[in-house]
Amino acid sequence: MRLSSIATFGLPVATLVATLAVATPAQAQFGLFLGGRGGVDLTDEDWDLFRKALADALTPMEVGRRTEWSNPKTGVRGDVVVQKVHERDGAPCGDVQANFIRRTVQPYRLTFCKMADGRWAIAP
Repeated sequence: MRLSSIATFGLPVATLVATLAVATPAQAQFGLFLGGRGGVDLTDEDWDLFRKALADALTPMEVGRRTEWSNPKTGVRGDVVVQKVHERDGAPCGDVQANFIRRTVQPYRLTFCKMADGRWAIAP
C-alpha cells in the first residue's frame, strides 16, 4: 500500500500539488486545498493544529469521535470527525471528514492509515 504521509505538508506547495496531481482522487482533492484553490490558505501553524486534531480524533479509533482546532492568529478553524474505522493491509485506518473553516466550510473526506512509525498518512 502506498501512502502519502501527512508529514509532507511542509513541502513547497508547488511540489506538493504536483505530487498529488497524480495521486488518487481524494489525495488530489486535498492537494487542491493545499494549493489554496479550496478557498482557504493555511499556515504551518494551521497545519500543525490540524495534524494534532487528526491524531486526537483517530486515537482511540471510534466512529463519531470528533475533535476541533482553531488558530486565533489566522482566523482558521476546523474539525475532524471519524466516519468509519477499518483496516487496510493490516494497518488501522479511519475514514474522516475534515472541515476547514474561515468564512465558509471546506469539507474533505479522506482515509488516513497509521504507518509503522506511528504517523498518520493519506491512504489511496
